[in-house]
Amino acid sequence: MRRTMSSDDNAGRRASPGAPAGDGGRHRKDIQGLRAVCMMQVLAYHAWRVGSPVGVDAFIMISAYLMTGSFVRRTEAGRMPFFAERWANTFKRLLPPLVVTVLATLGASALILPQTRWDELITQGVASVTYWQNWRLAVVSADYFAADRGVASPLQHLWSMSMQGQVFLAWPLLMTCCVLLAGALHVRPRRIVAGAFAVLAAASLWWLLASAPDDPTVYFDTRARLWEFALGSAIAAAAPWIRPRGIAARVLSWAGLVALVVYCVVPIGHYPGPMAAAPMLAVSAILLVEESPTPGSVQHLLSWRPLAALGDMSYCVYLIHWPVVVLFLAQSERAQLDAGSGGALIAASLALAWLMTRLVDRPVQRFPKGGGHVVLKKTALVLVALAVGLLPLAVADKAFDNEREAQRAAARNNDADDPEHPGAGAVAEQGWQDGSAGPIPGPLAIHENWVPDLPGPCPAGQRELFGRTKTLCSSMPAPDGNGPAVVVVGDSHAEQTIIPTAELFAERHGLGVAQYLMGGCSFGPPEYYEGDCRTRNEVVMTLLDEDPPDLVMLDTTVSAPDFPSEGLRPGVAELVEHLTSLGITVVGFRDNPRSVQDLYECSDDATHGGCSFAQGDHLAPVDPAEQLLTIPGFHEIDPTDLYCSAGTCRTIIGNVHVYLDDNHISGSYARTMAPILVDRIESLLELKV
Repeated sequence: MRRTMSSDDNAGRRASPGAPAGDGGRHRKDIQGLRAVCMMQVLAYHAWRVGSPVGVDAFIMISAYLMTGSFVRRTEAGRMPFFAERWANTFKRLLPPLVVTVLATLGASALILPQTRWDELITQGVASVTYWQNWRLAVVSADYFAADRGVASPLQHLWSMSMQGQVFLAWPLLMTCCVLLAGALHVRPRRIVAGAFAVLAAASLWWLLASAPDDPTVYFDTRARLWEFALGSAIAAAAPWIRPRGIAARVLSWAGLVALVVYCVVPIGHYPGPMAAAPMLAVSAILLVEESPTPGSVQHLLSWRPLAALGDMSYCVYLIHWPVVVLFLAQSERAQLDAGSGGALIAASLALAWLMTRLVDRPVQRFPKGGGHVVLKKTALVLVALAVGLLPLAVADKAFDNEREAQRAAARNNDADDPEHPGAGAVAEQGWQDGSAGPIPGPLAIHENWVPDLPGPCPAGQRELFGRTKTLCSSMPAPDGNGPAVVVVGDSHAEQTIIPTAELFAERHGLGVAQYLMGGCSFGPPEYYEGDCRTRNEVVMTLLDEDPPDLVMLDTTVSAPDFPSEGLRPGVAELVEHLTSLGITVVGFRDNPRSVQDLYECSDDATHGGCSFAQGDHLAPVDPAEQLLTIPGFHEIDPTDLYCSAGTCRTIIGNVHVYLDDNHISGSYARTMAPILVDRIESLLELKV
């Protein structure tokens, strides 16, 4: 991508006057052709998952090589650029096309994507324009390799732009420090630059191999790619000493091109990783060879006019193609592209990129055309681009904040007594489908609709027992000051389904409650679990053994997305037998239906209960936990009739959204379920209020 991958355009196309012979002293169309090859790989990977995403890494190598080579040449010629000048020159070229892409993408997203995604896209828009989008994607745990591209962010591809923006800010400072150090040591700056960036490349690669997180977020971590930038910079600085000549140059450049093409079409396993060094070195081999583009040479092939033309607009192609693909998949509800649709979208992306190159990219390249105060003018253009990008995002964010607060207020304190939003109370009182009021929670508040922790702190002396595990430990003290008589243990499903019921039950009977929850961690015998989940279960088992409460509430079954293979949670039968042997009454809860689709986003027709699905496709015909009823002291609660009726499940009941995503009950709906479930518990336990 021509502009994103080079902080000094002349560095990629012609060297400054007086550059050492063979060190970039002429226009190189082959570099534009090399960019075109990398761009074709990116397009093929994003459309059809061809090979591994090495194209972006190759752009990184080209960017670092050209930027560093230009800096060193100008320094040796006595014209070392001030880093502020390089910043102005770089971002003057990068920002305007980027801002146009972000604003156009968000506008199209508002027409195509559900409102639940708008708020996050505004945040990612700001992150993209200000160059920290890669870290935002790491925070939200985006998965670059997810099978369904239709649910990906249409701004996800701007992680690489943000990473490069961060490097374009840091590299001039680092190179300036290298020049100052070289002056102090009375050596050529080229030697210091080559050595410093070689060390940085080794350190970054060592971090990637030894310390990088083993999860999808590493893909967006700047530290995981620094070695690629640094390797390109080190090779650029060392170019005069390692550049091949004659027949060796021709052989090396052909070997580099062949290797690059192979890695473009063949998956290379874990990514990013050390295997990326091979295509990076292949790119370096092509960059190092500065032979004339004579027939039969790689330089002649890569200088072919169509390739050079694609390379010229590769920055705009990269910016545009991903939103086009993702928004088409979202609109058509597809997960992947076929050959025809992929080809059509690539053609559309190329056409749009040609327009943006002509209307935006090239005009800002030529600005300013002359006159004095060049750096100030470029800086002014950068500031104007930032203002144009951030002002509408700030206005939209403020509007969303106001609407979000209104939606929060509507959903904050609803319960079964709310006549407009009875939720589960409507099942018995007025039926499923009542569209007289807008359903709650609204799309901007849904992601906050988790059941909050209990109001009090973790019971005394217990927080330390859980160590660094992500255990949600809190309590609701009893009015008489006694310890918790009711304990809720489990995962996020226990949090959403059981906690509101446990709170209401405890309030009715003057009892204290404690919760020990961890996402993705069911409660069961520790030997059935690993890691932090096992630790949490060990601690809770010890607490229950030492001071048994009156009542433990937990989930007993786990359902499967869009499949009726519901079963007992691991070890739950042994757990129930052990707890009841301690004199503890155990109340189990059956799991709710789960799906592969977002059950909130599909609920666009409130007057007909949102979307519907067959109960038999999501839950077992009979509650699997019924087999545990033979254990004295165990009772099972099955809320399925509050989700489904006559074999059909709805996603909006009593003007309340039942789900907040593809598998969790919303906090609003759970609060409307609580009175009904407490009545059932009291009936099973033969209790009276």
